[in-house]
Amino acid sequence: MRLLYISRFNSLMIWKGAGMKLSNNNLVHRIYMLKEAGKRQCGGGHISNLQMAQSPLFLTPKEATVLITIEGEIVALKIGEILFLSAGTIYHINAPLETVISVLAISYEVYGLSNSTEQELVYGLCREFFPVNGILPVRTTNKITRLFSELEDVAANNLEAQADRIQSLLYQLHQLVVEADAEADITDSSYFRMLSYIHQNIQKEITREMMSRMMGFNPRYFSVWFRKQTGWSFTEYVAHLRVNKAKKYLMSSQATIQQISQKVGYSDGLYLSRKFKQVTGMTPTDFRLRPKPKRIVALQFFGDLLALGVKPVAVEKDVMNYSLLLQPELADVRSFELQGCSAEADLSGLEADIVIAPTYLSPRQLKWMEKLGPLVTVECDEMDRLEQIRLFGRLLGEEERAEAWIRHYHLKIDLAKQRLSSLIESGETVAVYEIRQDNSIYIWNHTARGVYNLYPMLGLAPPDKVRSDVLERNDHLCISLSELPIYAADHMFVVVSGREDWMSRTRKRISKSVVWRNLPAFRNERIYYLKLEEFWGSEGLALERQLEIQTDLLIGYKLS
Repeated sequence: MRLLYISRFNSLMIWKGAGMKLSNNNLVHRIYMLKEAGKRQCGGGHISNLQMAQSPLFLTPKEATVLITIEGEIVALKIGEILFLSAGTIYHINAPLETVISVLAISYEVYGLSNSTEQELVYGLCREFFPVNGILPVRTTNKITRLFSELEDVAANNLEAQADRIQSLLYQLHQLVVEADAEADITDSSYFRMLSYIHQNIQKEITREMMSRMMGFNPRYFSVWFRKQTGWSFTEYVAHLRVNKAKKYLMSSQATIQQISQKVGYSDGLYLSRKFKQVTGMTPTDFRLRPKPKRIVALQFFGDLLALGVKPVAVEKDVMNYSLLLQPELADVRSFELQGCSAEADLSGLEADIVIAPTYLSPRQLKWMEKLGPLVTVECDEMDRLEQIRLFGRLLGEEERAEAWIRHYHLKIDLAKQRLSSLIESGETVAVYEIRQDNSIYIWNHTARGVYNLYPMLGLAPPDKVRSDVLERNDHLCISLSELPIYAADHMFVVVSGREDWMSRTRKRISKSVVWRNLPAFRNERIYYLKLEEFWGSEGLALERQLEIQTDLLIGYKLS
């Protein structure tokens, strides 16, 4: 006879009596407890409210892509993909109103053996066995689909009577979707939210214990996991981030070492100086007194550098490919691939006086870039575009050129306002919409896709819903096609990739869409198509050239 007790808090199991061992006389080290197995219906009139994952939860759609909002962040979950949500996660499943979509859901807990005697086995809840929130790199297979189906079948019957079968099924599922990923790099949204949190709060106290709780790990496991995923210890990584942030202040301000230490999260200047020397090999004062940098490697911000008349010696390849408006100036600039960060990559000739990078670099990318020269990281899309130009003017010793370019840009804005005076006075609305290849529609705030030209500078009017849901919240928004009418403008810029005939196919799809055809902008022929590769980044010189395209389209010029 065997008896299984679960504590009132569901965090402890006690297994008493005989039969506590398997037939081969090995202890049962893990117990799997099924919490849910079934389908979630969405779309087609089904109203899905905000939900909380009570236990670790796996979701996979059957018929089509669904948009799942995870604590405010939207994730597009496609057929064949598996989304994991940790216990306590708030989420909401979205689907087109006219379509009924089934999402398979499996939720279970894992209990690990924590103590054993002749009469009793004690198991504790072990959620550290699970991944962090996000889409898993493992795709559904016939076997995984079959396991989902079989677990749904047993959940509809007596669970206690099928306990052994449930253990077997959940063990197999766990091995396929969780353990198979144990060696993989984690690139999901929760991992990046953790890194984003560290960057945004680097001036505050950040400890290993704090971050392990955020990720749902115990501190010891978190340390091992973090080094495995990033190549750094947690302490090393935070120190490098703080030192790189300190470099920006040393180059762009006259703040004292003590003042800078407080801006980057250290208690005093002496401690910052010690860490700075450990990371860079020089003191903060020596770094500040370095000559004006001439050889610059850039991962982003090309438009700002070129507006200052500064030509980098090398730029990141992927971002360069999305900077077509800057190609004349970048034609003979060397490019390099950051994505792979290969240890065998040819870095000869890339030795830089300064490497300028956005703060969103992954830890591995950060380590790779530091091989090229002193790395300075700059927050991306957090500053006013003109203040960002001024920052780079201070960093590179080009303050006068920065002010000259700003005056030049204002003159261009004034000329564009004159050309668009009738549109501005009429109060007709303007907005930018990007259509991705998964058919999701993004509406951008002023930091991207040339939007800065339209609202802060030209003073054009956004639709009310764009103003309230995007601009006032200072955040981007992903909407479905069915929501487009309430966000539609009188003049609609549609950003589409110009590659692989995607723009042509998008035009055809829009022309056949009932939703698009009923919009006033469509009926009045006021939909203007922009190439993503020309409007990906909106900084400095790129922003100036985007202004010319936007103005010409709004006043009716047909551009090739």
